[in-house]
Amino acid sequence: MKNRKLKEKDALIVILDYLTEVLLNSKDGVFKMIKKRGKDIQQASKSAAGNNYQALIAYALNRNIEAGNLPKNLVVALKPKKHPLVEEYTSIKVGKEIQKPDIDVLIYQEKPKTPLIVCSCKTSLRERAGQTYRWKLLLELATADPKHLQENPDCPINKFKIEYKYERKIYVAIIIADLYNEINQPQQRGMFSFFDLAYVADYKKGKILETVKPLSKIIQELNKIYS
Repeated sequence: MKNRKLKEKDALIVILDYLTEVLLNSKDGVFKMIKKRGKDIQQASKSAAGNNYQALIAYALNRNIEAGNLPKNLVVALKPKKHPLVEEYTSIKVGKEIQKPDIDVLIYQEKPKTPLIVCSCKTSLRERAGQTYRWKLLLELATADPKHLQENPDCPINKFKIEYKYERKIYVAIIIADLYNEINQPQQRGMFSFFDLAYVADYKKGKILETVKPLSKIIQELNKIYS
């Protein structure tokens, strides 16, 4: 990318495939800050990497909104766990318990009944990615055809007393930095098929799997979803 001359509008799309590189290039500066504060470097650096990566994703998408690559009325919210839309539309009741996804970034429009995109942004699949895809499976159960429930009293929805307020389409996305080269490991590959959208923010890995796209492709897909 260094030798390519791009207009800012185009560069903001291309940079999405380089966010893993941006994150890695910031590592030395992060280590210095952690050491200065006297914290455990190994543990604090993992936490900082995760938080910085999530912030990079949200910032890059918001810059694409500002540049006109995405709809102006699109909202990208960082760390939205207590956002009213998250409370209202991602809470699935299982018996007496409430299950919610692990969510790092929320993409939405203020207009009623427009889709919500729940994003799990992970530096590694060792993090809580499994929690997100299990919630996705629960969502698929909770939104099953009501006729099916009437005809199948032994369905897990009836068995586990699953209740869900289904008024807005929800897409579940995973956006990974893949710092530890995990996306092509057999035990991980199958997991990606559970997500509606799956991206990697590393330009070197965008063609490894059919189920995982380069992050730059999210611009086209968001425009399609919110057209």
